[in-house]
Amino acid sequence: MTETRRLREAEALAGTSRALVAIVVRSMAAGSAEVTVAQHRVLVLLEERGALSVNALAEGLGVDQSNASRHCSRLARLGLVSRNRAPHDGRAVEVRLTPEGRRQVAAVDQARSREIQRVLDRLPDPSVAEVVKAFELFHEAAGAAGLAAAP
Repeated sequence: MTETRRLREAEALAGTSRALVAIVVRSMAAGSAEVTVAQHRVLVLLEERGALSVNALAEGLGVDQSNASRHCSRLARLGLVSRNRAPHDGRAVEVRLTPEGRRQVAAVDQARSREIQRVLDRLPDPSVAEVVKAFELFHEAAGAAGLAAAP
């Protein structure tokens, strides 16, 4: 495969990623609390993995501990997470989703799915299957390259 062709393909995917980012940003308004995309990512990590330390959240976000701690402080003020001393280590803090945090994640996920469905509805069924397969393969390759975030 030529380098020029691969560059054109990458540019086409970059355009698609802009459309997906726009959907992500719009879907954030579906939650009851106003949070940033990074703060929403904290909520998603907690939903997927359960209670986490601030250090584990920082690692999952790819940021330093103080940055993750600031996200957690804001989310705690909004009532979306709780922070408590870890039972196994009194110096560590565990962060957990509250019921309101779970509702926030669910509302955003539902809004995002509805928007994506509206796009897919504009495609013929065979194309939808191709798009889904292509994204599954892309996600798998990104994970193998160490570039995929947790789903």
